[in-house]
Amino acid sequence: MIRQTLALLATSTPLKSWFVSRSRNDEHIVLHVSHEADDCLAPGQVYPSSATPCGTVVETGRPLVTRSTGRWATPPGEGLLHECGATIYAGTPIIWTPSDGHSVCFGTLAGIGRHANEHDLAPHLPLINHAASVIGFALQAAHDADVLRRRAERAESESTVDDLTRLYNRRGWQSIAYAEAGRIQRYGSSAGLIMIDLDELKRTNDAYGHRAGDALLRHAAQVIRASFRDSDVIARLGGDEFAVLLMESDGPATRWTAARVQESLSIAGIEASVGWSSLDGSRDVDAALHDADAAMYAAKCARRQLHLDASADRPPCG
Repeated sequence: MIRQTLALLATSTPLKSWFVSRSRNDEHIVLHVSHEADDCLAPGQVYPSSATPCGTVVETGRPLVTRSTGRWATPPGEGLLHECGATIYAGTPIIWTPSDGHSVCFGTLAGIGRHANEHDLAPHLPLINHAASVIGFALQAAHDADVLRRRAERAESESTVDDLTRLYNRRGWQSIAYAEAGRIQRYGSSAGLIMIDLDELKRTNDAYGHRAGDALLRHAAQVIRASFRDSDVIARLGGDEFAVLLMESDGPATRWTAARVQESLSIAGIEASVGWSSLDGSRDVDAALHDADAAMYAAKCARRQLHLDASADRPPCG
C-alpha cells in the first residue's frame, strides 16, 4: 500500500520524488521511496533534522511547502535538497495513535522536485495530506501486527529457555533478535546489544565445585534480570556468557544501561566484563553481536591487566 501511494503521488503531483521518513531523536531515516525518486534517495539513508525540512514538519506538526533557501545544505553535503539538487519541498506529518490514545508523530511524507513552485502544489495538498493518513494507517497496522507476532515469538521461545537460569538460551534469543532486526529495518528504529561475561565462574567451579558455580550463575541471572525492562530479551548463551537485546534503545541509552548492569553486578559481589553495541538499519545482528563481544573481551583484558600483579599466572588476553 505504501509503494502504491507514493507512486500515485509521483504521477498525480508536480513532484516526482516522494519518500517516507521516520523521526528518531534528532535524525530522519528514509524508509520508503517512490520508484520515480532521484538516485539520491534510498531506504536506510539518515539525515540530521537540521539538514532537511522534515525536521520542521515534525517540530510544528503541520504540513510545509517551501522553496530551498540554502539553509538545509548546512553542514555541507548533508542537506537533503542540496544533495538531490532540488529546489522545492512539500511535506506533511505522519501521525500514529497508539493504544494509549496519545497521538505521536511517526515521521513525514515528503516530496522534492526542481521545477515546481508553491502555487503548483497548492491544489494537491488535500491529496498529500490524505496520502499521509493512508500511509500512517498502513504503518501502524503493520506495526500492531508485528507486536502480536512478537508476543507469539516469545511464547514459542518459552520452550527454548536455559534450564539453570530460566532465561532464554542461545537458540531462543537468536530467534527473537533476528526477528527484531527485520522490524528495525521496516520502521527505522534501533535496539541495543549488551554482552556480559562472568569473570570468576571457572575459578569458582575449580575451587568450590560446579554446585557453587551453578549458584553463581543463578545469582547473576537474577541481578541481570532486575537491571532490565520486561520488554528486553535476556539470555544465557552458554557457559558464563549472557546477552541482552534492549528494545527501542539508542547508543547513549545502551551505553548507560551497560554501565548500570555492571555496577549492579559489582554491588552483588559478582565480577563481570560488559560490552555493548547498537543494532540499527545499517548493520545486522551478527555484526552488532560481534562488536559487543569484542567490546566485552576488551573490557575483560583491561580488568585482567589491573590484577596482573596480584595474579601473574593468569592467561594473557589476545
